Amino acid sequence: MRKFTLCLVHVLVSVTCSSFALSQTAELISTYTTEEIEDFADLLQLPANMYTADFNVDVYRVTYEMPYLDSIITVSGAMFIPVGTVEGCSLPVITYMHGTIFKRTDAPSFLSFEGSLGYLMSSPGFITLMPDYVGLGTSNLMHPYVHAQSEADAGIYLLQAAETLGLEMGFSFDGEFYSTGYSQGGHASMAFSRELQENWSEQYPVTASAPLSGPYDISGTQSVLTMESDTYSNPAYLAYNIIGWNSYYGDLYEDLNEIFQEPYATGLPDLFDGETDGATINAYLPVLLSDLIQPGILQELADNPNHPFNIAALENNVYEWVPESPMKIYYCTEDEQVFYQNALVAEAWMNANGATNVVSSNGGALSHGGCAGPAIAGGMFWMQSYHQECEIIAVDEVTELIWSISPNPSNAGTITLQGLPENVIWNVRDLAGRVVQVGEGSSINFSGYSEGVFLIETHKWGTKRVLLY
Repeated sequence: MRKFTLCLVHVLVSVTCSSFALSQTAELISTYTTEEIEDFADLLQLPANMYTADFNVDVYRVTYEMPYLDSIITVSGAMFIPVGTVEGCSLPVITYMHGTIFKRTDAPSFLSFEGSLGYLMSSPGFITLMPDYVGLGTSNLMHPYVHAQSEADAGIYLLQAAETLGLEMGFSFDGEFYSTGYSQGGHASMAFSRELQENWSEQYPVTASAPLSGPYDISGTQSVLTMESDTYSNPAYLAYNIIGWNSYYGDLYEDLNEIFQEPYATGLPDLFDGETDGATINAYLPVLLSDLIQPGILQELADNPNHPFNIAALENNVYEWVPESPMKIYYCTEDEQVFYQNALVAEAWMNANGATNVVSSNGGALSHGGCAGPAIAGGMFWMQSYHQECEIIAVDEVTELIWSISPNPSNAGTITLQGLPENVIWNVRDLAGRVVQVGEGSSINFSGYSEGVFLIETHKWGTKRVLLY
């Protein structure tokens, strides 16, 4: 296995108001061929007319440093690099934030199923980065579950580590930066995109982001709707949230029996050892929330806005900001784990406060698990539609026709095929591969079409994608 070690010195960290040396390593852990990636795409039922595995992909486990509390800690993440891309072309970067896991070795850099999605995202020609987060992967701390700042920092400093590693490994960033993630990863993606825009926009400007089914409004929507029911589908998440936040803030409780009843208050800490999976913890916990949570604690939270939990929840809401780049927020209406109203609250707040390019997308009456595949694939295709291909044109190729679609993305209406002959013949296909329109000429009318990605197939001049929103 190959290992690369580099050091970036004197990086200013605003959290500590001091400079320190950031070091990173990258260890090659696997390679997938285009054939293997195509098979994986077929297994996930990605439309063949939408997805093509263009390059083999190498994946590395990256270890790197980031600020956390009053320390500099070492964390890990996965880095997927397409192999054999066009010489002289830099590459766009997708940062994918993973969903809830309890076992450290279920993190992306150990090539969990979710981690393996990096192969799919990278093969079309994208660098894909997947931070493991604090306390997961190779980090032995308690994971501060749905803690916005540490999620964002895990992404930021993995970006920095990858950029530095590229100096030795022969790749570079092209200036396009995308952010996405599902479930907890939706929350993390939102926190990461906000951090990029507010503090890192000159270095890593967000091109587009697709947060997927995340608890963006923890203090309101997620907490309130969870406690309104007698049961919750994953009570382990509640314990994860309380114990994880307390590991960071230190003031949510002095003893866990202030929050949870026995025997759970005594038994839970040993289960959050980084080696026990969520199913085991859920099986240990009672069905009824009234048998888990101490009587009166919910009323105490309702009566005291200054309760440490309420303060922490407000601090970890991630929707009260105005994205300056395109954002699509995916959700499904039968989500029993992360309530879909989180997405609607986020969209409404952002648009009411001046956002002009934030939309939500209803994936239908699907459960949290059922929503994952369509949302992740939809977000990936939507983001990739913003990518501008790098083209190295040789002197003897300058007579070839180069064309584009304008506007793209488009809010429906008429688009123009720029650079093509006036009598060009074309077909329009939807995601299912169906021809929905045929015609001739440089204009295509999309009035009345629903949002989504469509393929414009031209006779002789190739195919391009257009995004309607």
